[in-house]
Amino acid sequence: MSSRFMPATRKKAKARIALAGPSGAGKTLTGLKLLYTLTGAQTIADGLERIAFVDTERDSADKYAVNPELPGVGDMTPEEAGGYGFQKFSPVRYDPRQLIELIDEAALAGFTGFMLDSASHYWFGPGGILELVDLFARNHGGRSMDGWKDVRPIERAYIEALMSFPGHVVVCLRSKQKYEITEGADGKKQVSKLGMQPDQRDGLEYEFDLVGDIDQDHYLRVTKSRCDALADQVIHKPGAELGHQLLDWLDNGEPPKDVDWPKALAACASREDLSVLWQRAQRLGKTQKLRDVFNMRGAEIAAARRAAEAPGSQLANAVTEAAGARAADPDASEAAAAQHARDAGQMAAAGSRQPETAGAGR
Repeated sequence: MSSRFMPATRKKAKARIALAGPSGAGKTLTGLKLLYTLTGAQTIADGLERIAFVDTERDSADKYAVNPELPGVGDMTPEEAGGYGFQKFSPVRYDPRQLIELIDEAALAGFTGFMLDSASHYWFGPGGILELVDLFARNHGGRSMDGWKDVRPIERAYIEALMSFPGHVVVCLRSKQKYEITEGADGKKQVSKLGMQPDQRDGLEYEFDLVGDIDQDHYLRVTKSRCDALADQVIHKPGAELGHQLLDWLDNGEPPKDVDWPKALAACASREDLSVLWQRAQRLGKTQKLRDVFNMRGAEIAAARRAAEAPGSQLANAVTEAAGARAADPDASEAAAAQHARDAGQMAAAGSRQPETAGAGR
């Protein structure tokens, strides 16, 4: 029996960075400095071409921008121009479903860096996760747990979209002082400070390669790092040097191998196959470009399954034939099985539309 385990190989990757801190700590400026280095941007024109910015902080990012219409400014560095070039969108509501659309739009437009400042608004702001939970809970008679059941998939989807972006990602998080009420030795209640914590759901830090807290003296304390050289570092006014350290670490590996996606999708005979392939697309940062074709293939598989459940139908025979060809000889018959799967899916999709057409004519 052959093993599904294979030797692990280090692959080149893109940065996933979270910066947490209070107002005035320097999260926005630090994020822009890091993205300029990570994306290889040298000039204002480079930044405009490479960096997409979602600004939830009342257009505060504009304070670090320059006017790209000024003569010659595009050829300047940020130091020469006195600011940065980037393209920006400022939402007025913070529905994470719109954020997914913005991430997809940035990926399809070819941006190589994405900055979200801040993700905290998509947690507590108008239209954010907590408001959605209340909305869905009301639909279930006010039961909060039912609200979370509906919202968790939305939350997971926006985090997956961030992590699947095909370039470097920097996310800023607002921090606030956390407190805990405890009982002292004398039996009296007392308030204890727990330190600064991001205003976001617990556990979000697990998604990132580098997480750091920035204080109001502009010191970055690395609280999590998959890059051993940066673990537990304290860096004052971090910028290009930190970016280059990250690049050296991220570029140390093999280029990720791409996939023949049409062939791989056609070979998927079940939703389980499609789910495994989708996870591979996530790891390669391809989900934005492939979401539509995955959805189309999923619809074909679902239609083929419904047809297969109709005994003795021509569509059921086609599906059975496709499955048999794949099982008989997985290597030699892969192309034939893929073609059978496509044909069966198209037949099933066409067959599933016939009753609707007939019904419309009555």
